[in-house]
Amino acid sequence: MRAGRIQDLPGLRALWAHEVLNRGRDCVPSESMIARMMGAFDWAGRSRVIEDGTGGLRAAVLVLEHVDRGGPVARVETTARDEGDRLRLIRWGLGTSRAAGASLAQVWRPRGQRRGLAELGLTLARPFWRMDRRDLAEVPDAPLPAGYRLTVTVDRREAAVVFNRSFAEHWRFQALDPDDLAPPARPADLELMAVTAAGSPAAIVWCDVDTHDPDLRPQPVGIVEVVGTLPEHRRRGLGFALTAEAMRRLRRHGAASSSLYVDGLNPTRAYDVYGRLGYSVAFQYDVYELSLR
Repeated sequence: MRAGRIQDLPGLRALWAHEVLNRGRDCVPSESMIARMMGAFDWAGRSRVIEDGTGGLRAAVLVLEHVDRGGPVARVETTARDEGDRLRLIRWGLGTSRAAGASLAQVWRPRGQRRGLAELGLTLARPFWRMDRRDLAEVPDAPLPAGYRLTVTVDRREAAVVFNRSFAEHWRFQALDPDDLAPPARPADLELMAVTAAGSPAAIVWCDVDTHDPDLRPQPVGIVEVVGTLPEHRRRGLGFALTAEAMRRLRRHGAASSSLYVDGLNPTRAYDVYGRLGYSVAFQYDVYELSLR
C-alpha cells in the first residue's frame, strides 16, 4: 500500500469503470467532476492505493471532507476489485479521518453490500437514491402556479440564500457562502429561479449536462442537481413546474436522458414529485456512518 498521486487517475477511472459494469457504483465521474473534486486534493495525506503485480491499481481509497452543522464530515471513498482490499482501505480511511479531526466518517456502499462494516463500527444511516428518466420526450406540461414567474437572469447570491433556507433542515446539509461562490460552470439558462409577483425569490433549480463512460444511460445525461423551495412557498407545485422546465431546457442542450439524486428519507418527500415527472429509482446507495467523537 502506498500514497496515491495524480498520475493514478487513469487507474482510478479503470477501477470505477469495473465497478459500474458490475453494479458496484452508479457511474464513473465525468472529467469535469473529477477536475472539481481533485483540484486541490491532498494525495499524499488523504489517499492510498494497492497495486497489482503489473504496476496497475487493484484498489484505492480517497478521504474527502466537507463541513455540516455538526462539524467536519469525512467520506471514505473506496474502489476495489477485492473486498478484502476494500476493508483494509476503509480501516485506513477511518483512522485518517479521526486523525484529521473529522467529527463523523461516512462510507457509501451499493444496497446490501455491507460486508465487514459493522466490525469497523459503521452503522446504516439511510438510503440514497439515483432516480433516472430514460428520455426527455413528452415532459409534462407544468405551468408555474398563479402568482409566480421565472426570472430572466438569476442573482447567484440570492439563489445561494434560497438554497440555504430550502435545505437547512435536511440531512447532512452543507451551506453555501453567498459571498464566496465559485464561478458557474453550467450554462446560465440551466439555473432557474421562480419569484413572486413582487419579485421575492421562492424556488430554484440548478441542472447541467454531462457525459459518462462507461454508462448504461443514453448519453449525454441531464443532471438535475438542485431543486429547492423556501418553506413558506411549498406544496404549491413550484418544484414540479421548475423541474419540468429544467427538463425541457436540458433536452434543448442535447441531453438524451436525465438523472437526479435524492435522500431516500427526504423529509419533504421530494421523490414523489420526481416520480410524477417520470423518474424512478435506478440505483441505491446505503450510507454508513461512524461517529469519531
